[in-house]
Amino acid sequence: MKSFLKPIVTFILLSSNVFALSEIGYQKNYQEKISPFIKTLREGSFIGKNGVAIHYRTLISQKANNCLVILPGRTEPVEKYAEVVYDLLQTNAGKNLNFYLMDHRGQGSSDRMKAPLDMGYVDRFENYVADVESFVTLQKLDQNCDQKFLLAHSLGAGIATAFILKNPHTFDRVAFSSPMLKIKTAPYPYGVARTIVEASTIAGRGAKFAIGQKSFNPDSKFEENTFTTSPERFSMTMSMFDLYPKSRLGGVANRWILEVMKGTNPLRSRYHEISVPMHVFNAGIEVYSEPSEMIKLCDEAVNCKRTFLETSKHEVMMDRDVNRNIVIRELSDFFN
Repeated sequence: MKSFLKPIVTFILLSSNVFALSEIGYQKNYQEKISPFIKTLREGSFIGKNGVAIHYRTLISQKANNCLVILPGRTEPVEKYAEVVYDLLQTNAGKNLNFYLMDHRGQGSSDRMKAPLDMGYVDRFENYVADVESFVTLQKLDQNCDQKFLLAHSLGAGIATAFILKNPHTFDRVAFSSPMLKIKTAPYPYGVARTIVEASTIAGRGAKFAIGQKSFNPDSKFEENTFTTSPERFSMTMSMFDLYPKSRLGGVANRWILEVMKGTNPLRSRYHEISVPMHVFNAGIEVYSEPSEMIKLCDEAVNCKRTFLETSKHEVMMDRDVNRNIVIRELSDFFN
């Protein structure tokens, strides 16, 4: 009887954490708990490379000694991570954390560099990394934090990998979800896709939507989405773009794809240089980041644990309770 009950109890503990907002009654609880909480996240901005204004939010307590920097994925405004911050604050680790969230250049409430404003564009991949360096310096993390942690998703994790290789002693622990270390380019082979975007950029179409990419669609349907299996969190994501219309972002430009390819390519031979303790979460239903590259990262890094979420789509921290609760629990353990 005991052996029969054990897996059931384990499933219940993993899929219904008391500290995490549940999908049951999600909209009501989000409006009552998370929406007011977003307003407590202090806003600021600084000037990044080439005069681009970078937007950020912070949550700082005099009682907390450790610091967590959060870097979102492409299209995501930092406000979308309010639920993640709220849930972490309910854990033992989170109670001792100050939070620092940054919108990458060209998205969220940070400045855009090209029109149309809802087109994903970046001038140079290295400027993403430089912005993170400026943010860390601005917040005086070395002076204000006993331990410094980093949580990054997708594009943010690709940028974070470049940052860590350049600044190996800044963070004490790092966690990545669905790190974009090699873009999935289906239906084109990777090499063919790079040739196309490189030729398009050389031909003067770098600031034009790449093949198959288009403007932001406010009428996107859950059934067609490729980032979450949770209808509730899909609706939350879409509502963010209504609350913060400046953050609306559609498809990407040829130059964006080319810069991310150029920026992540040299990282893929250097994973063995990463010695900071790392935890990688990767989704089983993945259409944006190449899964084999996430596995390679964790296999070659000196100290890495990987959690595979078979039924999750790309945004594991925004997926169904059964998946994201595992992530929140393991993040709490990792940052404790």
